[in-house]
Amino acid sequence: MPANTERTAQGRYLTGGLDEKRFQRVFDVIQKQQAANRRNAKRTLTSSALTKKTAADLAKLGSKENGEPFTKDDLKRFEQERNSHKKRFNAKTTGITYHQLVSGSREIDIKRANNQSDDGRGITKANLSGIRANTVLIRVKASSKSVHENHLVKIRLDEWDDLLNDPPAGNYKQAVKEACRGRISIDCDCGRHQYWYRYLATMGNYCVAPPKEFSYPKIRNPELKGVACKHVLKAAVMLQSVAWHGVLARQMEVQASKIGYADDRKSKHVLTASELKEASKNRSTKINSAKVQAEYRKYKKAQAGLAKKLTSGKKEIEKLRKQANKIRKQANTIKKKDQELTKMRDMLRMSFTMFHDMRVAGGSTKADSIKAFAKKMNVSESKLKQVLK
Repeated sequence: MPANTERTAQGRYLTGGLDEKRFQRVFDVIQKQQAANRRNAKRTLTSSALTKKTAADLAKLGSKENGEPFTKDDLKRFEQERNSHKKRFNAKTTGITYHQLVSGSREIDIKRANNQSDDGRGITKANLSGIRANTVLIRVKASSKSVHENHLVKIRLDEWDDLLNDPPAGNYKQAVKEACRGRISIDCDCGRHQYWYRYLATMGNYCVAPPKEFSYPKIRNPELKGVACKHVLKAAVMLQSVAWHGVLARQMEVQASKIGYADDRKSKHVLTASELKEASKNRSTKINSAKVQAEYRKYKKAQAGLAKKLTSGKKEIEKLRKQANKIRKQANTIKKKDQELTKMRDMLRMSFTMFHDMRVAGGSTKADSIKAFAKKMNVSESKLKQVLK
């Protein structure tokens, strides 16, 4: 446990006055404690139970919010929701884009991230804390109603490494901008993420792991709605600011020039006082949901158009492939016939040579032999002469 870290009577860490290094150490401890608590959880809907759907597994799950027991039909529906979520966010590809993050999130989470909700759970402040390899660490101030003071959001920039190796026109700030708008993976220590969204992030393959969550949120989020908590949303929108891009761009350049493993322990950078001041000038604090969704619809339309072109192109390629196969078969047939014809010509030449040799002794000329052989083979003399050339 970090030294000299105060806690409330309920055991909550007081993180408000900590510097960034101690702040991050506290949350390393919090993550370990959450992992220990998770291992002791009861009545969780594990992947095995969701797959087998046995009566014994159902009995261990307890009851739904209305007091009724879970049924096999419930589990079938959960499985359908899981598969739908994996397909929607293309679980075969790591990460989701900023536009997907916002477009897929619940309205209440966006309102709270923008401090526009009327429930007192809005949040007002977030700032960079550090970066470890391609994962950005962000300190987010908790709401006034929260029992916590701060939360730690982790956002992995999944295109960071590619852009580090090949920054656009050698510009690291532009590279960071593209990384922040590109595919990202997320994590937050808050209960909303832990009990509502971490399973979704795991199934959709956009979670920062460890930890991964394989137990279905059967009570809190059975329909698998939403994508991210307010803290992640706040951090993600602020990642779109040039104020943060400048700080991160310098770290990308440092990583690009370093010797050693790119993701070793020394790759972690804790922001200095001057960097914290620079990052605090971030003005990208509000999510314009309508604008983001409009851009995302435009993106999806473009993707659909591209998919249509690719499909059309595949059909054209298949058509050409069939034509090529047909031509190839015809060419093979012609080649085979030509080989047979060459063989017949060779046999005909040999037969004529033997025929002429037998007639030479009787005083026949080659012309006489051609005339006689043509008559015998029932072919014209002109065709025979062409074969004998």
